[in-house]
Amino acid sequence: MTDDAPLTAAELILALIDSAANPELKSSYFVTAGRLFNIDPRTMRVALTRLVKNAVLAQIDRGLYGLGPGGGELHSTVRNWVTVEGNLTRWDGGWIAVYVGHLRRDKAEVRQRERALRLMGFAPADANLWIRPANLKSTLSEVRERLLGLGLATTAMVVALADLLPKNAIQIDQLWDISTLEQRYRTRIAELSESQRHAAKLTLDDRARETLLLGRAVTRDILIDPLLPKEMLDTELRHRMIEAMRSYDRFGKACWRDYYAANG
Repeated sequence: MTDDAPLTAAELILALIDSAANPELKSSYFVTAGRLFNIDPRTMRVALTRLVKNAVLAQIDRGLYGLGPGGGELHSTVRNWVTVEGNLTRWDGGWIAVYVGHLRRDKAEVRQRERALRLMGFAPADANLWIRPANLKSTLSEVRERLLGLGLATTAMVVALADLLPKNAIQIDQLWDISTLEQRYRTRIAELSESQRHAAKLTLDDRARETLLLGRAVTRDILIDPLLPKEMLDTELRHRMIEAMRSYDRFGKACWRDYYAANG
């Protein structure tokens, strides 16, 4: 159901911050959660210190942590998986493009901008030009601001394309793997349903662990989804997956409330 790679202390901390109603949490909250994933208290505290040093988190008070200046935009993006469909509008055939050919080729910078672009649903039409369908309610300026907040260089050129010739210049299946996207929707819908169905057979610890891992995996899928229009893929299938995750999110949070209640 979920990734085989073990969850690191930093990943667990960020997952807990992202799912909390109030993203200001005591260190004991993280330490208690760490036990579920065989992460010892010292490792959790070291991870907290490093996240503060990198400005992803801030130490608000002794033993109390919240988002730092480097984590706000990413946190907002992560939490917004619930409302991603609300930012979509009818597609009129236009495109949003980002030209990066003049930017630095430093590996770290390339990774950062490609991550930002993919989080916003862009795909590379070629090495220097990234595009996505213009089916977002956000203005071009708002799209640019979000990209900058996610790490795109301020000198990148963000443009709106009302039309594109020749018409076959963009091969949708070469930019986005439509069949894989639709199969992922089906798989996640089935996994979320099965997880809730068999939850009563699990221990409280196992329920909490599974809901965090599966919920994290599905919300990540939603966040990196390009949110393509109905002219390109089955948007009803995507909607069903997001609705299933909304329900599962409520279920998972109830499991975690039970887990913390049982562990003081």
